[in-house]
Amino acid sequence: MTSSTPLRRATLAGLLSLAAAAANAQSVPLDDPGFTDAITEQFRTALPDEHVVLVAPQRLTIGNAGAAVSLARLWQVCHQEPARCDAQSALFVSGMVKSFKTLNKPPDRSQLRLALRSTAAAQQLLANSRGTGLNLQVQPFMEGVVSVVVIDSPTSLRWASSHDLDALKLDSGAMRELARTNTHAAMQPLVGIAPPAPKGKIGSIDGADAYTASRLLFPADWALLAKAQGGVLIVAVPRPTTILYVGDDGADSVDALRALAHEQARRFPDAIGDRLLRWTPEGWKPLP
Repeated sequence: MTSSTPLRRATLAGLLSLAAAAANAQSVPLDDPGFTDAITEQFRTALPDEHVVLVAPQRLTIGNAGAAVSLARLWQVCHQEPARCDAQSALFVSGMVKSFKTLNKPPDRSQLRLALRSTAAAQQLLANSRGTGLNLQVQPFMEGVVSVVVIDSPTSLRWASSHDLDALKLDSGAMRELARTNTHAAMQPLVGIAPPAPKGKIGSIDGADAYTASRLLFPADWALLAKAQGGVLIVAVPRPTTILYVGDDGADSVDALRALAHEQARRFPDAIGDRLLRWTPEGWKPLP
């Protein structure tokens, strides 16, 4: 019996060691700022020779060209399946690192797209790229919102720069026009995804990509929906993947739309804003 005592002690010591290792495991926190900090450190470990900059909660840039990385979808996955967060985070970082390492390859013209983003996000990225000599391709769209030429790939997107102008042998105007053409060509017709909103109800277009909001760059596409709603169409773009709209301009409907847009813009780190726009045959007009 006495010979079993050392064995028991050894077993206990082993269990304590395993428990300590588990306690010290570096799992990804589910809440910010811990979540963003943890993923940022994973990128810095994987890309030790690149500048990884924390732009905002759940938003990073990588490299001198300021390749944008949104952690919003990863954050949603982690909250839906907390037990898989570490594994999903590792896969996400690995995939993004692989994509980043191909960024130096000249882009294809078919990869050009136009995206809507907040002016604040653009200002931050422009500040981060200052001194690199790379001019980002950004234009105002409305107060607080800009349109951006981006380079799209299956796993990521980055903001286009003057480096891409040189690589594609295009000037700024030609690049933007090609991006506009590519973006529109890739869109499903609006009539199939945006039914008229009944009076007092809010319609919603929830896309699977980062270019849903870009539909506002093509106001002529919205004419049939406006007509079906008696000539009234008011929209909001709280984030890149979402457009909200109503078909009447009564105070209750406008207030409800504004409140929902504000709530979504407040909740999500990739927010564009809560401004409202009214459709007219001449284009979008800001609603006071």
